[in-house]
Amino acid sequence: MKPHLLRIEAFGPYAEPVEISFDALSQEGLFLIHGSTGAGKTYLLDALCFALYGEVSGDRSVKALKSDHAEPSAVPRVSLDFSSGGARYRVERSPAHCAPKSRGEGTTEKAPQAVLFRLIGAEWVPIASRTTEVTREVQGLVGLDAAQFRQVILLPQGKFAEVLRARADEREALLKTLFDTVIYERAASWLEERAKVARIHVAEQNRDLEVLRHQAAHEWSPYAPEPMEAPNDQEGLDRLVEQIAAVVAGTQSNLKQAVAALESAQTAKAAVEKLADRWDRRRAALTRLTELEAKQEAVADFRQRLSRAERAEALRPSVDAEQAARAALATLEAGIRAELLSAIRARDAALALPVSLVLLDLLALPSLEDLGRARADLAARRAEVTALASQAVEANQARIRAASAAALARAADVRLSQNSSARESLQQSRQAAIKAFSKACSARDQLDGLQRAAQDSRDRARAVAAVAPALKQEADSTTAKARADGRLKQAQAALHDLRHRQIAGMAARLAGSLEAEVPCPVCGSPHHPAPAQPSHDAVSDEAITAAEGELTAATTAAEQAAVALEKAQGERKAVLEKAGAAARDPMAAETAARQACEALATGQALAETVASLEQEIARHERDLEALQASIQSASTELAMQTRAAADETRRANTLTTAIARELGEGVEPQQALTTFEPLEEALDALADRCQASASAVTRLEQASGRLARDLAGSEFADGQSVMAALKPESVRQHWADRIKAFETEVIELKGLLASADLADLPQERPDTTAALVAVHAADAARTSAVERNSEARGAQVEIVRLTSEHRNGAGNLAALREQAQLFSAVADRCSGKAAPFISLQRWVLSAYLADICRYANQRLELMTSGRYQLRLTDEGGRGGRQAGLGLRVLDAYTGEEREVNSLSGGETFQASLALALGVADTVEAHSGGVHLEALFIDEGFGTLDPDNLQLAMDELDRLRAGGRMVGIISHVGALRERIRYGIEVLSSDQGSRVQVGTNTLA
Repeated sequence: MKPHLLRIEAFGPYAEPVEISFDALSQEGLFLIHGSTGAGKTYLLDALCFALYGEVSGDRSVKALKSDHAEPSAVPRVSLDFSSGGARYRVERSPAHCAPKSRGEGTTEKAPQAVLFRLIGAEWVPIASRTTEVTREVQGLVGLDAAQFRQVILLPQGKFAEVLRARADEREALLKTLFDTVIYERAASWLEERAKVARIHVAEQNRDLEVLRHQAAHEWSPYAPEPMEAPNDQEGLDRLVEQIAAVVAGTQSNLKQAVAALESAQTAKAAVEKLADRWDRRRAALTRLTELEAKQEAVADFRQRLSRAERAEALRPSVDAEQAARAALATLEAGIRAELLSAIRARDAALALPVSLVLLDLLALPSLEDLGRARADLAARRAEVTALASQAVEANQARIRAASAAALARAADVRLSQNSSARESLQQSRQAAIKAFSKACSARDQLDGLQRAAQDSRDRARAVAAVAPALKQEADSTTAKARADGRLKQAQAALHDLRHRQIAGMAARLAGSLEAEVPCPVCGSPHHPAPAQPSHDAVSDEAITAAEGELTAATTAAEQAAVALEKAQGERKAVLEKAGAAARDPMAAETAARQACEALATGQALAETVASLEQEIARHERDLEALQASIQSASTELAMQTRAAADETRRANTLTTAIARELGEGVEPQQALTTFEPLEEALDALADRCQASASAVTRLEQASGRLARDLAGSEFADGQSVMAALKPESVRQHWADRIKAFETEVIELKGLLASADLADLPQERPDTTAALVAVHAADAARTSAVERNSEARGAQVEIVRLTSEHRNGAGNLAALREQAQLFSAVADRCSGKAAPFISLQRWVLSAYLADICRYANQRLELMTSGRYQLRLTDEGGRGGRQAGLGLRVLDAYTGEEREVNSLSGGETFQASLALALGVADTVEAHSGGVHLEALFIDEGFGTLDPDNLQLAMDELDRLRAGGRMVGIISHVGALRERIRYGIEVLSSDQGSRVQVGTNTLA
């Protein structure tokens, strides 16, 4: 973390805004913060710490940070710009304070506020806005919390030695934040977890073995002669295996006996059931035979009905022929009635019939002669109407030709109207093209002026855009010149001061060249009773030469800055002169340039259309000529088609009048012909029916004669009695099958009763229940034996399995115990629970602390002239505390190590400063550490004598040479002489203010 800019307002003793640029201070590397007691020097470090963490560096309360010198309505604020990880951030904070109420009297409590920004491009983007969130983000960016920040970067007044005197656990917490050692902490945690898991596995394996023994005991319990405890070891399980094997052998023998008893009972049951089955079959045959004998009369009736039906079957052809002839005649007569009705409907629907057909009687079937005359009259009428139909077709064709001519006339009229409209539209387009052509020619003539105007507008806009950079360059050059002039004045003052001091010490310088009995070059006396003595700040010629060189360099820099300023001023005047009045409104200049470019683009686009518009005008003129010709052609076509339509209409009307005179109004010849067709078909059908009716009567007379002859020699009186006796073939076959089945079943039953299988049977049916009960009892005994044998064998399999698993598990338990002991020992060692009671992480941190001591001792030996060294100690490990990370000091004068608390005040300051610098060196030397670019020290130098102060300052100078920025708060006057640049805090009754620059006493 590197601070850049600190802003303070209404904070502590600072009522007015204060701004401190650390970038300017870092150029010197080492700067001093000095001022009178109580002026507010420490408040500057408080503001720095408060901006980052919302806490102050000393013992002050964050609730009393608002300046008493500020207005009641003023808001205390602190802002710090800093960089971290290659990015730049700004944190702004306002502490809790009281402010006047917006209404009424009194005050209200304002909560603390905080915002963290990140610079992205040229814009500050907020990334956190809650106080806790801002603090968390800052800790991540800096890599330290507030307490650690005060121990490593900002060393507050009175707490400078906390790093040196911190307890081991406090020092461990600090080192954890400075160095990434979490992997070692995780490794120790992982080992503890693995040890815990290994111990759990051992316990689980013990439990699993115990469960196996209890399960084996449970399986054996149904067969145990008395209750027993579970076996304690593998031998007890092996004895259970032997015992269950004996139980299984006994149940197997019992099962064989039960199976033999069941087989014997089943054999006896089969014999009884076979005898009972023979008895049942004889009983069923006798019962069925009795039933058949009771159906003898019904079977005899079936035989009689079947014989009469077979005799009637011989007369079936004659009866069927007579009925068919009678049915055919009835059907024909029904058809004749239907044909007569159809003929009447067809005659009523027909148009323009001859008189003979109108007078024909169709209520009864006419004779063939009447039907022939009517058919001939209708044919003659058809010929007459057909001739009229031809005339009607000719009239229709005339109407079609008239309609076609009328349609062509209308089309010609529409085309004439469209062409006239098109001509008007084309004339308008031609006029528009002529106007556009004139406008395009005008734009072509103005192109040169538009191009010059656009170029002037663009040049003016570029000049306006260059005004701001030119002004900034002039301001930067002015600032650089002021800085160079300040440096020149400072060099001149320094050279003047050195020369003045050299002149003041000239007597001592001449006294140094005096020799005894040699005349003095000033007074000429050979005696020198009281020669002048050189002062402690005597100025050498080398210092004068160096100051003169600095003055020369400052003069050159001032001249170069003046030239740069003059150049920047000239550039600024040039761009302002070129921009003119537009410099006051850059947006207007940009708009004017854009509009001029758009006008030029529009003019160029219009000028490019001149040729195309000329072609368009010529095309319009050609199209107008073509339209005029089309209009003349349409007018001629309209007149011709109108005349043709009138002629065809007159011819069609003449023919239509002649047809109406012959057929009557509204009757079309083709319509009349269409109505003739149904009547013609009806007359032809009636003629056919007359001939068919005569044939049907003849066939009926012949069939009736044949039937009368067949009935004369039979038992039937007429055809109706024959029909009553006739039965379908399926019925007759059914009767024959039933008669045959009855006779066959009676014969079979009698043969069965006479067989030897049904002879010698007892009167009563044999009892099968007792045999069935005996079989059930034997089967139940056998099932019980099977279950007992199966259960015993299952128990045997389970006990053998459990015994085998127990044997394997007992072997695994030893390996698990060994692994658990190994993991526990390593975990205890890495977590610091076993000798030497240093955790793995603390051991690594000890290595880092050893590096810190090595770097610190390099400085401490210089600052103490080789007397003291810091030593790392591993003492501890008692009372539950871990060893390591202890510090002691080696005194070279005595050769003994002692506690750091035994050092004097000045020695403690030297050791603390060396340790703080060693921390920073070690952090920067190891990758992944926090990059520390600043160090602030509040007091402590007053405890050093001049020689040790000189040694400490020499060390800080070396630190500055390494690129570190070091800020020191001190009242020691020698530091003001040594440190030439810094911050002076000036106090007054209106509050404090700061002045950054060269120290006045330097």
